Amino acid sequence: MDGKDIHHLLDLLDHRAADGRVRYVRLDSSARPTGELTADELSRSSRSLGAQLAARLPGTGSPHVPIVARDPLCFLEAFFGVLRAGFVPVPAPGMPHTHRGQARRLSGIIEASAPRAVITDTREAAASPTMPDDCPVLLLPELRTAAPRPAPITGGRAPDDIAYVQYTSGSLGAPKPILLSQRQVLAQLAQAAEAFEESPESVCVSWVPLYHDMGLVTAVLRPLWTGYTSVLLDPFDFVRNPSLWPRAMSDWRATHTSAPDFGYALCNRKVPDETGEYDLTRLRVARSAGEPVRPTTMRVFAGKFRQAGFDHAAFKPSYGLAEATLTVTTCPAGQPPRIRPLSAAALRKGRVEAPAGPADEQEVVSCGPPLRDTRVEILDPDTGAVLGPDLVGEVWISGPQVATPPHGAYRVDGTPGHRTGDMGFRDGAELFLIGRAKERFQLAGENFYSVELEAAVAATDHRIRPGRTAVFVAQLSGAPAPVVLAECRAEHEAELDDETARSLARAVVSALGRGAGLPVSAVWLVPSGALPVTTSGKIQRGRCRDAFEENTMPTIHRYGQGQ
Repeated sequence: MDGKDIHHLLDLLDHRAADGRVRYVRLDSSARPTGELTADELSRSSRSLGAQLAARLPGTGSPHVPIVARDPLCFLEAFFGVLRAGFVPVPAPGMPHTHRGQARRLSGIIEASAPRAVITDTREAAASPTMPDDCPVLLLPELRTAAPRPAPITGGRAPDDIAYVQYTSGSLGAPKPILLSQRQVLAQLAQAAEAFEESPESVCVSWVPLYHDMGLVTAVLRPLWTGYTSVLLDPFDFVRNPSLWPRAMSDWRATHTSAPDFGYALCNRKVPDETGEYDLTRLRVARSAGEPVRPTTMRVFAGKFRQAGFDHAAFKPSYGLAEATLTVTTCPAGQPPRIRPLSAAALRKGRVEAPAGPADEQEVVSCGPPLRDTRVEILDPDTGAVLGPDLVGEVWISGPQVATPPHGAYRVDGTPGHRTGDMGFRDGAELFLIGRAKERFQLAGENFYSVELEAAVAATDHRIRPGRTAVFVAQLSGAPAPVVLAECRAEHEAELDDETARSLARAVVSALGRGAGLPVSAVWLVPSGALPVTTSGKIQRGRCRDAFEENTMPTIHRYGQGQ
């Protein structure tokens, strides 16, 4: 699509309704189709819903309308219905009544957005204590069956209108709102169609929640832009049975999918090794983003699904964030991921050098060059000066898909852009990520990144839960000290008597001391599910630190200081 006559997501929807290309398919917990919406059906239902909303929510006030829907097809109807009514959709988690993490996130969204109304698809969600008392909570099934209303008059469709409000994950603090304009969202869709070589014959399969930017953009908006089918799995069904993902990709002959490293790693652990029953030969883009991309995860996944026809070159490590609608950089199509072995000791000092030997080696993955018309620079995190090659600094971005920087935003060569808080370096045009600035801490003049240390902790022993460790600096006896909290797998907790647990904790101390040069002061082994996480499963280290310092974290065993 050239996009010349498309200035608004509703223009895009109406265009696709006319050409009949797009459909969204919902799968159940057995990967069977249980419903679908074509673009034409979605266009018509959004007009009816928009009329209902415009009539029920007259007057002025906040235009924000959070959408609390677990059913992806209901989410789509509500999202475009809110736009039809002239309001601003706010994607929100769909199960606040059963999921504490989602309830916390929704509570933060409602508090920050002061909504005009909330739309939900179930009475159970509507009755959640999280729902606001000072605005209407509307049930989508009731809106569908209400008497018809005249179409709303909402004015023109301006490129600088707000398309939707995307809230960040909250892994480093409270979720914050990112206001994305129609212009920025459409720019991202055009960039992605080119970078990921999408066509009307493409097929997307996704389990990522639609209230996350990855799910919304890759599984809803990109298929709408290019005109192809999107197949949607429930994320809870996927976590319970990861085999649903390759099964759906095989059944629907998927060409594109997208997930964080966690999703591929879960398949590595939980999908049976006999993968010859699947057919992944058409899968050309397996985007990995949203959290650190691990070389081991990609190697194991490629090996496990080789007999299903998976091509390792399909992996597309990417870098993105809500402030950029989604994607900033990605690896070139048809090329396998590029992995560089570097000196871990040099990286701790902010330099990019070859490793001195195997014990000093740390692999880092290229996230590829910037998308078209996008600029990426590496800045000194303290001074803001642009750094040259072979130096680690803070990633700065600018581009047509990047949310409008606030007044007084940081500029490079006079160009306003966004300081991301992510740390990395460039090798030519390619971006390599090291970690988050807020996940970085310094000891004895060296930089350490929590996410890399946590991966090393999880690799220490099979009894530690992958992705459920936290490494941070806390106050011990009035001085800063490195601390490790590690969840143990539930099935192994009974094995951890004092002697066994002490041995496991010592192994963690030894692994971080030898491998990363980090002198750990305390290791707490904690029960499965004890560490606070975001709704997308990211560790909330600030809350972990508070629980450690306030001695409120349940533990199986405490080793070192702070026993």
